[in-house]
Amino acid sequence: MMQSRNIYDTHVCRVLRVYPLTDTEKLFLFRFEDPSIGMNWRFKPGTFVELSQPGVGEVPISICSSSMRIGFFELCIRNAGRVTQKIHSLKPGDTVGIRGPYGNGFPMEKFEGRDLLLVAAGLGMAPLRSVFLYALDNRWQFGNITIINAAKTGPELLFMHELDAMRDIAEAENITILQTTTRDERWGGLKGRAATHLDKVNVDPNNTAVALCGPPHMYKSMFEELMRRGFDPRRIFVTVERRMKCGVGKCGHCNIGTAANWMYVCKDGPVFDYYDMISTPGLI
Repeated sequence: MMQSRNIYDTHVCRVLRVYPLTDTEKLFLFRFEDPSIGMNWRFKPGTFVELSQPGVGEVPISICSSSMRIGFFELCIRNAGRVTQKIHSLKPGDTVGIRGPYGNGFPMEKFEGRDLLLVAAGLGMAPLRSVFLYALDNRWQFGNITIINAAKTGPELLFMHELDAMRDIAEAENITILQTTTRDERWGGLKGRAATHLDKVNVDPNNTAVALCGPPHMYKSMFEELMRRGFDPRRIFVTVERRMKCGVGKCGHCNIGTAANWMYVCKDGPVFDYYDMISTPGLI
């Protein structure tokens, strides 16, 4: 990863493709304008960038593409405010400012040789997509894989069509894809919260790395159900993107914990392990 002299310096990136995912989310493909930057820019699944538009502002966004791709990266962006509204109006050929990557990503090297269980709810599939695509690009390094992708309704399921299109490959590669909704009477697939479908996974609890991302209220029930089924808490990791702003621990907007255990989500996270989650005030 290349470091700028000024931590707030940005690199110019060009929009190559804009793909609508839901009524409020779009998937953007970016390329670095300076090829020397792009060829040396690296990130880990679970890390994020600061995306800026001059005169409007900047926002932290999780990278959702595979870290094996060089010079290109993808961001899933929800239209949720002034900056993201401007970004949603961008077309292929427009440019943005990027700084980063920032944060502590998933320890993929610790996941090697194990089964993977990825559980997403709401926007959670965005950062976990990076973990999944990395595992696909390095398929021989991992065991069985299960993805549980949950949302309130079918139209809100992120990457629903992409995951559906992978089902034939998934079956051949020992990958189970479960997509479920909680408030959609017209949905013809699985129904219920993510935790209710842990009986359908194809992983061994004794040798599985778990990655979670979703709303805070999801974690307590998921932890309880995972413990009940014998999953090792030492191998449970969560990405938490709460209140991040500057990305470098300067603004203090995302500080959490106590005087004895003070952390910043942007620097010490956004990926935390199970024991951090249950012991640090403010994370759940």
